[in-house]
Amino acid sequence: MFSVVIPLYNKSHTIGSTIASVLNQTFQDFEIVVVNDGSTDDGPQRARAIGDPRISVIDQPNQGVSAARNNAIRASTRPYIALLDGDDEWLPGFLESMRQAIAQFPAAGLFGCPSFHQDLATGARDDATLGRYRGQTQQVDYFQNPAAMPHTSAMVIARRVYQAAFPDGEGFPVGMKLCEDWSCLYRVALLAPFVYVGLPLAVRNNNVPGQVTAVMGEARRRMQVHIENFLKLTYAAAGPNMPTTLRRFYKYDLRHRILLFMRSGDREGLQDFMRQLDPGPLALLGPLERALYRRPALQPVAMAAIYASKLHWRSYGYPRVGSKH
Repeated sequence: MFSVVIPLYNKSHTIGSTIASVLNQTFQDFEIVVVNDGSTDDGPQRARAIGDPRISVIDQPNQGVSAARNNAIRASTRPYIALLDGDDEWLPGFLESMRQAIAQFPAAGLFGCPSFHQDLATGARDDATLGRYRGQTQQVDYFQNPAAMPHTSAMVIARRVYQAAFPDGEGFPVGMKLCEDWSCLYRVALLAPFVYVGLPLAVRNNNVPGQVTAVMGEARRRMQVHIENFLKLTYAAAGPNMPTTLRRFYKYDLRHRILLFMRSGDREGLQDFMRQLDPGPLALLGPLERALYRRPALQPVAMAAIYASKLHWRSYGYPRVGSKH
C-alpha cells in the first residue's frame, strides 16, 4: 500500500533509527526506497546491512534532496507515497493511522499528522499537534496556514494526485535548497483535499548536523533565491483561481518576509526581493502597498501597517504555529 521514500545524504548517525521506525510499524504493507545522494559516510552501507527484502538502496551522484526524492518516487510502486527524511522517525502507529484516514477519505490526495519536534542536542521534545484537531481525523483546508500543517516526514501523497500534478515526475524542484517540500505539497493540495490526523505520530529531529534548516546568518541569506523561486512557482501553479485562503496566506507570508528585511535593516535585500517577485506574487499586495514598502522614509508606517495586517489575518481564526487552539 505504501512506498516509503527516504533521501539520504551523510546521515550515517540517524539512518538506522529512521529505517527501524518504519520496520516497527504496526501496519506492514510497505516498501522502502532509499536514494543515496552521493553520501561520503557509511550511511548507505548501514541501510543495506539491515537486510530486509523490502528495502532497496539506489545510488546517485550528489544532486540534492529534491532529485533524491524524485528518483525515489520514480523507483517506487505503491499507490501511496510516504515521505520520510533520513534523520526523522515515525511512531509505530503512523502508517496504520494513515491507512485508516485513506479509507475514511478516499478522494483526498494528501494526508498528514503532527510531530514531536525533538532537539537531539538537549533531548527536549515539543508536541506540535493543533489543539482544535487533536484526536480527530478530518478534512482540513491546508491553505489556512501551511506553516502550521504537518512537515514533510509526516506526509503521505496519493500517487494518482502526484502524477496528475507532476506528469514529468519532478515534484520536488531540483536545485532548490529551501522550501522544496512546500513547493511540492502546495501543488498537491491545489488538486485534492488534505486530511489531518490529529495524533503526533512522527518525530522531527532538530539540531542534526548537516540540516539545511540549521544554516544561519549570511549563508542562509544567500539562500533567499530559493524562497523567491518557491513563491513564484506556487503562485504560477495556483493561477487566477487561487483559493481564497491561499491568497490570504500568501499576502500574510509576503508581508512577513518584507517585515524581516525591515527589522534587520537590509534595505538592499528588500529591494532585491521585491524586484524578483514583481511582476508575479507581489501583485497580490497592490500598487500602493508595494510603493509604501519601497520608500525608506516611510518604513515606520510600513511596519505598522504590516503588524496591523497580521492582526487582521489572525481574526480569521486560522490555526497558528505554536498555538494550542
